[in-house]
Amino acid sequence: LDTAAEGIITYTDEGHILTFNRAAQRIFRTTADQVASFQSLFQSTDDLRELLFPAGEPASDASEDSIVQHVAMAEPVQCRGRRAAGETFYAEVAVSRVSMGECTSFTALVRDLSKRKKLEARLSQAQKMESVGQLAAGVAHEINTPIQFVGNNIQFLEGAFDDLATLIDLYQQLTGALENQQTTDELLTQIQEQSELADLPFLRAECPAAIQQSVEGIERVSTIVRTMKEFSQPPAESKCSVDLNKSIRDLLAVTAGQYRDQITIQLDLQDDLPRTMCLAGQINQALLNVLGNAIEALEQSCSSGGGHICVSTQVVDQCAVEIRIADNGPGIPEEIHQRIFDPFFTTKEVGKGSGQGLAFVYDVIVSKHDGSIHAVSPAAPAARAAESGLMSMQSPEFSRVERDTEHNPGTEFVIRLPLASQPIQQEVACEQVAD
Repeated sequence: LDTAAEGIITYTDEGHILTFNRAAQRIFRTTADQVASFQSLFQSTDDLRELLFPAGEPASDASEDSIVQHVAMAEPVQCRGRRAAGETFYAEVAVSRVSMGECTSFTALVRDLSKRKKLEARLSQAQKMESVGQLAAGVAHEINTPIQFVGNNIQFLEGAFDDLATLIDLYQQLTGALENQQTTDELLTQIQEQSELADLPFLRAECPAAIQQSVEGIERVSTIVRTMKEFSQPPAESKCSVDLNKSIRDLLAVTAGQYRDQITIQLDLQDDLPRTMCLAGQINQALLNVLGNAIEALEQSCSSGGGHICVSTQVVDQCAVEIRIADNGPGIPEEIHQRIFDPFFTTKEVGKGSGQGLAFVYDVIVSKHDGSIHAVSPAAPAARAAESGLMSMQSPEFSRVERDTEHNPGTEFVIRLPLASQPIQQEVACEQVAD
């Protein structure tokens, strides 16, 4: 046991430590005689005892007279371990139960996930910054456009102010002449000429509009910069309340430079959509990856102005928020649709795709949020969609995106995130390939 790389701990049903190997001492930075109970090695949660003390069931190969039971958890679970100094860390724990008569003991295999979690965080941040880099040109265009008309409006207001300043000077001279009872004929002529030169009715109509446009342009730039700042922040470790409708609008604002001239975006967002507990940064990245797939597919397959994407949100079954992203692109060949969520799988040329986009989406939605994701395309057989319990492409509820099913069958990703803490019990299926 002392040569094993993983921590191996045996303990009674009351939590008293029986054995505590060297790896466990290294992981928890303590010794067996300093541990009050096995459960004290972990951060307390509502289901902690259920995880660490699984109920026993007769072994499948045990005889009726057997007094020995052995039950192993089907899969390891992740929880927060606690070191001697109070520091917490991510741990993976697999517990088995052994019963001999009335005596019961447990064996836990513990792995320290600290390094892996740090690596995952770095990989996620690197992928996020890669996406930011890909968006940089579009964002620069989105910022440059309002900055240009803000600059033009300021130049116009500068010229208007010069004309009005000249008029103000003449009116002040006229006031002085009247106070001193001097002749004013020449000043009145100059004021009339300057008023015609300045075109006061035009300035009265255009100056407020120029000011309003400038304010809107500055707000637009501010929104883009704020969204990019939020998007590029390191991922948070804890979930927070997220307005998914706002997240979608922000992502569309950031990516507008990529699709404005070629693709029409249609939004169908439920107005009273409840806020959802999410890892905000990772959900934003996942949605961006799915949206980016649709944009790239349409850029390659649709003529200018012919691409359509519909993004919709709604509450389903009173327990989950559903996000649908549908396009009228080329769809996905049947032979590769089962692999779209596989790590490192990509249909792009070498050097143009890492194959991590949809694998990251799957991990975020399913593993980290207990949600579900599937993709549907007419390119896949209808029978397969029916067997998976997915909505038929012929259903009027399937999508609001116009499709030419012969040439551009399209793709729809359906994401569901639970409103409560319970996971969504739905088989994850994939009926489309990465665009």
